[in-house]
Amino acid sequence: MPLKSYEHCCSTMQAMASLGKIEGVVPILYAPQPCIYEIQIGTMCCRPSRLLTMGTLLEQGEIIFGGEENLKRQIVNVYHAYHPKVIVVLNTCVPQLIGEDIKGVTADLKDELKGCKVTYCNTGFKHSVGMATGNDLCWSSIVDTMEPQQKVDGSIGLIGRSGTDAGAFSSITTFLREAGMPFFTFPASHIDEMEKITRAHFLYPIHVVPYLTSEKIKNKSGALVNYSEIPAGVEGTTRFLRSIADKTGSQKLHDAVDRKEKKISPQWSDLKALFSKKPLRILHSGGPASEFSMGKIMAELGAEVFLVPTMKNPFANRERALLESRYHVNFIDEDFDTLGDLIDAYHPDAVFTEFQGLIEVIPQFKPAFINMMYLAEYGYDFALDFARNFHEAMGIPVYRNWEKLIRKYKGDPYG
Repeated sequence: MPLKSYEHCCSTMQAMASLGKIEGVVPILYAPQPCIYEIQIGTMCCRPSRLLTMGTLLEQGEIIFGGEENLKRQIVNVYHAYHPKVIVVLNTCVPQLIGEDIKGVTADLKDELKGCKVTYCNTGFKHSVGMATGNDLCWSSIVDTMEPQQKVDGSIGLIGRSGTDAGAFSSITTFLREAGMPFFTFPASHIDEMEKITRAHFLYPIHVVPYLTSEKIKNKSGALVNYSEIPAGVEGTTRFLRSIADKTGSQKLHDAVDRKEKKISPQWSDLKALFSKKPLRILHSGGPASEFSMGKIMAELGAEVFLVPTMKNPFANRERALLESRYHVNFIDEDFDTLGDLIDAYHPDAVFTEFQGLIEVIPQFKPAFINMMYLAEYGYDFALDFARNFHEAMGIPVYRNWEKLIRKYKGDPYG
């Protein structure tokens, strides 16, 4: 069987990209030089340049004898030079393989670094769910450093997937604010804001990814975790918001949802009618669990959806049951050799995958959508905008012209 990987990056790179967005946090990458180079370069476009990320080089000799003292010196140096509130050591594949005691290193420094907390997460060896797992592991390590704060009765805590979600909560918080409900979001752009999540009374994850994070916050603060569903698509967003309204008894939130639904219902009905003229078959495979959210939007628009799940935690299992019962989404659990095999088996009209999958999708003249481009897929407005532009983005005329050219000069493009 061929070794296949349709992930955009590994779990460590995803953790670095997410932690690198948080002010007051310095992630230290503990890895050999090639790993440090690739991850630092690979995450540069995903995090603000003014925020710091560091690496501690694991030399060849240290792979045999250990590099814990070198790591300890780097943590102390970063503390004295930059005075972060939190330092997170990203423990990669090689130091895990040789059994480096990262937990012991961070414990030794516990009382030495005043005003700074040191934690770690084991991000290595997470193929083939690296992107999603990298997020959940790095967020749960941040929770380890938090002290519980005083609860706000009836408040809502929204738990996101990646660092990108810090700027995507407004699609939900707009309605909470309109209803006069107190809320807190995690992640946020500053560590001080993230720590406020322990004040939330009810926790509502907005994606299937942050299961470990939600459990850790619950255990630390005593908050109640309520996984409703991903607030993606019109129906998904409505059901998510109404579940909060029902839990808290907020009629104002119900009223806010009613007003939004009344406003957008004609537009959404027209878009669904447009999609119904030529029902689509859509394949989702690969990515940071985007298949659950984007698959939901496509299914609500009437597409026949075929989905390869990347996550199988309790949140993902619940979302799967919902997608199967509400939209009859087809989950593909059987192993496969290549993405091309799935295309041959299910004959989709379009494929949602990662960059690595393009080489198998494009030669078959199938429109390809890159999952990494859909990381803030929550709320009504995203669903409306996506639906309005989807057919144009498919670029069908371009593919048909290429088919004609190949038939003319080479023969059957699928032969």
